[in-house]
Amino acid sequence: MGQLVGETLIFNVVTTVGPLILAIAVHEWAHIAMARFLGDSTGTSMGRYTLNPLAHVDPIWTLALPVYFVVSQTLVGAAFPVPFFAAGKPAPYSPAKLDRRFNGKRITLGFAELLVAAAGPVSNLIMATVTTLLMVVLLRAGETLDVAADPRSLAILAFKFVVLNIGLFLFNLIPIPPLDGSKILFNLLPRSLGEKYQAVTDKLSWVLLILLFAGGARFLLAPLQSFFISAVWAFVSAAGTTG
Repeated sequence: MGQLVGETLIFNVVTTVGPLILAIAVHEWAHIAMARFLGDSTGTSMGRYTLNPLAHVDPIWTLALPVYFVVSQTLVGAAFPVPFFAAGKPAPYSPAKLDRRFNGKRITLGFAELLVAAAGPVSNLIMATVTTLLMVVLLRAGETLDVAADPRSLAILAFKFVVLNIGLFLFNLIPIPPLDGSKILFNLLPRSLGEKYQAVTDKLSWVLLILLFAGGARFLLAPLQSFFISAVWAFVSAAGTTG
C-alpha cells in the first residue's frame, strides 16, 4: 500500500509539475519574445530569450508550491491533482525601449505594454488549443480518457496539460498586480480611469493576492475553468470518435 502511494505521488508530481514548468517557460519566453519584437532587448541580454526552463523557473512559485499542491491533493485521494496557480520569474523588459514602428509610426507605449502583457496568457491559450487537437489524434489512435481504465493514458496526460494551460491563462488574466491582467486592463482603460485603477490596486494588490491564494482564486476561476474544460472534453470526445 505504501509503495503504491509512493509510486502514485512520484507519477503525479512528474506528470504535473514537469509539464507545468514547460507551460510557464513558454509563457515567460512569450513576454520576452514580444518585447524583443517591439524593440526591447532587455530580456535577451539577461539570458531570458530562451525556452530553456532553467532560465524561467522560480524555486518557490514554479517548484515548491506546485509540488505541495500536487502532493497534498494526491494524499487526500484526488484522482486528477492540479495546482490552481503557479508562476515563473517575472519577465524583464524596459517600456522606454518598446519603440517598434509600423508604417513609419512608433507604436504607443500603452499598446506596446498591453501586447507584452498579453503575450504570456495567449501562449498558454495556444498550447491548450494545440494540445486539444493532439488529444483528438490520440483518441483516434486508441488512447482513452477513462481514468479508471488507464490513468497513465497519453490522452489523459495531454488533457492534464490542457487543464494546466487553461489555469495559467485564466489566472494570469486576473487584473491584480503583478499579474498580466492588471497591465492589460490598465492599458485598455481611459487614462483617467487607468490612473485611479492603478492607485487603488497598488495599495491593495498584496491584500488581494493573499485572498486569492487563500482560496479566492479557486472560487473566482472555478466557473470559468469548468466552462473551458467542459468545452474541451466535449469537443475531443466527439471529434475523437472514429465511428
